[in-house]
Amino acid sequence: MTSNSPKPKFTWHYYMMGLGAFASLVALTLVAWSALASAVAFMIVSHPVLRLTGALRLVFLVLFAVMYVFSFPSMEIIQAKMTS
Repeated sequence: MTSNSPKPKFTWHYYMMGLGAFASLVALTLVAWSALASAVAFMIVSHPVLRLTGALRLVFLVLFAVMYVFSFPSMEIIQAKMTS
């Protein structure tokens, strides 16, 4: 069963989507819901089907990455969760 449609290129979008998936798993492990929302939004914005211009996509990716970093709880809360 072959098709004549060309295969999509494996571009940087898929690496960013993988990074977003990894970040969402880390956020889910620590039960940081706002970080999970930021990581999922990062994955969605990284998808190559979305027709965002380069600068606009970059602005959204940086925005969601910054939101992800600052949405985790403090280190004491994370250490308490990991020890219990």
